[in-house]
Amino acid sequence: MKAITKYLLPRYVWLMLWYKQWFKNAEGIKGFAVQVMNWLMQSTMALAEKLKNQNKKMAEAIKTTKTQLVKWYEHPTINADEWDEIKGKVKKLGFWIVVLIITEAACNYFAVETLMEGKGLFWITLRTLVAIGITGGCLYLFEKWMAAVINNPAYKQTEEPKRNWIEIAILTCICFGIEIAFYYLCKRRGIVLEGNIGDETANNFLVIFGMMLPIFIGYLAYERSRYISPYNNTLRITKADKAVGQMESKIATNNQRMEDHFKREVQDRWALLQEFKVYKENYNLSKGIETENVAKHFCENHDHFEREAVQRYQKEVLHQTPVQPTLVSAKEQMNGHNKQLLQTIIN
Repeated sequence: MKAITKYLLPRYVWLMLWYKQWFKNAEGIKGFAVQVMNWLMQSTMALAEKLKNQNKKMAEAIKTTKTQLVKWYEHPTINADEWDEIKGKVKKLGFWIVVLIITEAACNYFAVETLMEGKGLFWITLRTLVAIGITGGCLYLFEKWMAAVINNPAYKQTEEPKRNWIEIAILTCICFGIEIAFYYLCKRRGIVLEGNIGDETANNFLVIFGMMLPIFIGYLAYERSRYISPYNNTLRITKADKAVGQMESKIATNNQRMEDHFKREVQDRWALLQEFKVYKENYNLSKGIETENVAKHFCENHDHFEREAVQRYQKEVLHQTPVQPTLVSAKEQMNGHNKQLLQTIIN
């Protein structure tokens, strides 16, 4: 109704209808200025509260992420000049490990099938689980054996790990036993795969291939394990840094949005007050009412009005305690990342 009336009636009549109580008041300009200031706070409060809550949540998330970053920087990361090379190596090794595991599991399934000849879904499921279990167990054991025997330091390790000869002896015995068992399984699955048309050469090839495959997969898995932790840590840090940057950018955008909205509202409300002031002074003259003294009131001029608005806005809307991480890391914990850690703590 108010919007319809505003466009159907002349501006002066519309102002008189809606704001007549201030027209009739001897100090209506100052009273209307107080009301305009209240409208200004109401019109800016909703957006400011919404964006402030968003900023608070993001500030807490930034604090948590930076706490994690300090911990992650204590562990090895991949240098920028080595990133492409090691990334390619990790991905290629991972690809071939998956391919060979699938191949080994499929071959093991045929071997298990010669031992579990039952029909039906139950036996198919059981054979599949047994084949996968054999493959996974062999991968784990041969990877551990490779790590114990080769004993190379992982990426960025300066000292070779101390050999555990007891562990090497136990793993060697276990792996030797697995190879003996695999010889039997490979003979069985060679018969299944070749049928009656196979020859001795092909059968021997399948036996050797089947026995060497777990060892080869174990070696690839061990080689990948030397780089996977620094690789994943670098990815994690990069992702966290990006997330922090995006949240900080969003906070800055929200602050700018609040500021722009506030400035627009100040200008609009000041324009309404000035319009009312002109009509009110003309009304006072026509009714013989003494001119209202607005000296030292915030409605006296634009600067005073804006200053009063800013003070109220900051007090009611923008008052908040900055959320910053207070983290301390010892020098030996920094793992060569002094600059990154310092920047993370400061920011």
